[in-house]
Formats: sequence, structure tokens, C-alpha cells
Amino acid sequence: MELLYFYLTVIVQLISVIASAACLAVYLVSHRRTFLFAFCGFLFYFIDVSLIFQDEFVSIATNLESDPLYLTLRSLGSMVSGGGIYISLWLLVCDFVGEKRTALLAIPGAIFIAGSLAALFLIPSSPLARFAFYSMRTLLLLWIVVFIAFRYITTLDPTERGRMRRHKALCLALAVGGACIFLEDIASFFYGITLFPATHFDGERNYSEEILMLICAAASCVSAYRALSLRYENPPTREDDHVESAIEGNLELYAKRHKLSKREMEALKLILLGLDNQNIASTMGVAPSTAKVHVHNILQKTGHPNRQDLIQDFWRTW
Repeated sequence: MELLYFYLTVIVQLISVIASAACLAVYLVSHRRTFLFAFCGFLFYFIDVSLIFQDEFVSIATNLESDPLYLTLRSLGSMVSGGGIYISLWLLVCDFVGEKRTALLAIPGAIFIAGSLAALFLIPSSPLARFAFYSMRTLLLLWIVVFIAFRYITTLDPTERGRMRRHKALCLALAVGGACIFLEDIASFFYGITLFPATHFDGERNYSEEILMLICAAASCVSAYRALSLRYENPPTREDDHVESAIEGNLELYAKRHKLSKREMEALKLILLGLDNQNIASTMGVAPSTAKVHVHNILQKTGHPNRQDLIQDFWRTW
């Protein structure tokens, strides 16, 4: 049983590193902040699992497992890694929906830190204290789920709702995962029910959380592959159906955010497909001077000095 525990831990760590590296690669190419936040989240999850691995080593090779200083530092480390995971996820969601209010971005993370410290230092050491400490993760995750649902219900923009619907399976996984994490914590801390009871620190490990993170890692790797295949450095070609489909999926949202007219949106699509002003004019059936005006207006409204910056900004918000 211990050997299975060991290999499961190594596999989870490996997948976390792969997902983190894939997201970092996309960020370095595209500067899309959603992938930067995903990179941070998976990196912190790798650290989180490594800390649990460390506990197993400590229980076997040292006598620190009951040392109050070690336990306090270990809990603070878990607070940092857990906060890194879920605060990164929160910032990713905010970036995805275009939420920019500083207070809203900061408050959930601040509550997580305050609640974790309160559970660690104000509640006497007991199963209730450990449950309260780890429940701060679950509460932050469930807040993220509620926020997503609220934004979906209240937004009046059908394009924004359609964009969110494309990720409904992942949102459902977050909701179900959060409920399962909460129930597993109750079973573990209050009833001692664990999947690998032979391991010393198994009560600190939540397998529902691991499954949820593996689902998120798979989704992130797929998204990273699609993003990297769009070749950010060179304008995409019209013959590439994958690129054109990706443009269609985000074009209307991008146009609405920057208040582009219908004709400017048409011109934007042709810019993204790599056409020059002459070909834009021919495709749209307008004079070259009109096409030039459309391109100038698009650059002004989006705040970019040239086409290359415009194209890169479009893919950053895809």
C-alpha cells in the first residue's frame, strides 16, 4: 500500500510540473495572463504535494513529527501553497471574465489568509482546528464557483455567456470537486476515514482535491496545445481552419469590449488572417481608402500602434 501511495504521489507531482511548464510556455509566447496564473497555481500545487511527501519522510527518518515548531512551520507552508493554488485560480477566473476591480481581486485572498491564521493560532489543537484550517481552501474554491455562476446569470452579453458556456464542464468539475473536498475533509478529520490509512500523514491529504487538480491539469494542457498551435509570431493564414475557428470564437467579444462597429469587426477578422489593406478592401468590397480608415479606427479604439500589437493582444484575450 505504501508503494502505491509513493507512485501516486510521484505521478501527481509529474503531471503538475507538466501542466505548469505548458502554461508557462504559452504565457512566454502569448503573454496571456490566464496562463501565467495557471502556471502559478500548478507550481504551488506541486509544492503542496511535496510538503505532504515531506511529512512522510519526517515520520520515518526524524523525530520532528511532534515538534510544535515544525508543525507550525509546516502548517504555514501549507497555507502558502494552498493560498497560491486557489488565489491563482481566483485571479485566473477574474482575468477570464474581465474583472479588474482591485478590491474584489484582493479581498478573497486576504480572507483566506486571515481565516487560515485564525484557525491555526486561535483554535486549540484538535481535529476541529485542522478541519477549519483546511476548509479555508474549500471556501475559497466554492466562492470562485459562486462568482462564476453569478457572472453567468447576471451578464446581459450573449457573447460573454457563450464564451463561459464553452467551459461549463470545467466549472461543473470545480463545483462537484469543491463539495467532494469538503466531505472528504469531514470524513478524514472527524472520523479518521482515509484512502491509505497506513501512511502517517494521510489525514492531511485530500484525494478529491488531487482528482480535481488532475482534471484542471488536463484541461490546461489541451488549452495550451491549442494556444501554441496558433503561432503567435506569424500572422495566421486563411487556409488554417483551426485558426479561423479560434478567431470566430472570440471576435465578437473582442469587438464589443473595444466598441468596434460591424464593419470594423469584419476588417479586424481579415487583419487577424494576415491580409493587407488592399486585400481587405477587395474582400469587403470597399475602396482601399475605406479599408485604410477601418484599420486606423481599429488601432485607435484598441490602443495599439500597429497590426502586430493588435494581433498579439487579440490572442491574449482569446
